[in-house]
Amino acid sequence: MGRKNMTFEQALQRLDEIAERLGDGTTTLEESLALYAEGAGLIERCGRELGEAKLKLETLGFQKDGEANGL
Repeated sequence: MGRKNMTFEQALQRLDEIAERLGDGTTTLEESLALYAEGAGLIERCGRELGEAKLKLETLGFQKDGEANGL
């Protein structure tokens, strides 16, 4: 499955896998660089999706504390 077709949850799971691989010390320098680049792209994507979700919630009237405005 390509990164563009991943759900947010799948992207987070892949980030966990990447962090684990990078942390176990078994990857070559080339593999580490490729994993780092993939992870950086996934972090950017997840951040963008979280920002969009926050805007949607604010548009629907939710405050930062999770309470609905005016209810």
